[in-house]
Amino acid sequence: MRFYLLPERVQKQFTKNRKGMAGVCMLTVAVAIAVLAPYLILYDPLFYYAELEYVNHPPTLKHPLGTDILGCDVYSQFIWGFRSALAIAVPAALLVGIIGTVAGLVSGYYGGLTDAVLQRINITFLVWPSVPFVALIVYSWGGYQARAAIILGVAFTLWTTTARVIRAEVLSLKNRPFIEAAKVSGASSRRIIFRHILPNVIHLTFLYMTIAVASSLVLEATVNFLAMGDASIITWGRMLAFTLTLHRGYAPWWIIVPPGMAIIYMVVSSFLISSGLRESMRITTMKF
Repeated sequence: MRFYLLPERVQKQFTKNRKGMAGVCMLTVAVAIAVLAPYLILYDPLFYYAELEYVNHPPTLKHPLGTDILGCDVYSQFIWGFRSALAIAVPAALLVGIIGTVAGLVSGYYGGLTDAVLQRINITFLVWPSVPFVALIVYSWGGYQARAAIILGVAFTLWTTTARVIRAEVLSLKNRPFIEAAKVSGASSRRIIFRHILPNVIHLTFLYMTIAVASSLVLEATVNFLAMGDASIITWGRMLAFTLTLHRGYAPWWIIVPPGMAIIYMVVSSFLISSGLRESMRITTMKF
């Protein structure tokens, strides 16, 4: 398996890392389920039965994971949750990667006043707690914008760490001989940043993007558990919150276990990838 956006030395070590590749395989399965969700579900996730015999029913052949208190099929909601999870996690991770990388590159390379201003902005966002920030956006925009609020909440609270790490790496790179040679040859600052520096820090971007995936899933579950999400969108957090609310704190295992295990599955896959990237970077640093 090839990862063309990673530096070659990191790529070679990552493909040999068992934890990292296990995380990639787990995430690939999740993506496949999300893409094929319309063909894998048995019923409309929001469809409910009026007959009492199908309400709050344990797993059967007709409903492999049972039904909830409204008669909705838990299996269909569980599968559809993969789509909703990636619809939040992927944009959030991309925003964290883009904002953090650009800020870190500009801050580290140009220094001076530019660096000072960006660092002040960084510190300002660094102290913002994510859950109250998302709650404020949801309250301002309304519950139907909860998905966008979570994406922005993750992006604006996690880009700071990405930017600081990349800035530190750029500071160590910009005085290297190959950068000095590029300057002497007349290369523009833009070319130096994107042609010579970015390829050497892009692995750090991917590292913090994987962390953003896990953070966005946990934040989504938290927001929905606090009843601040969009009730019309099927997510694992909504399944947990809806069930515990209607059951007044107690719920059958077949309703709680699937969304809980799905959240754990996605978080573990993200952290396995990030752990694999860390180990690969540490090995290449020791060698070079």
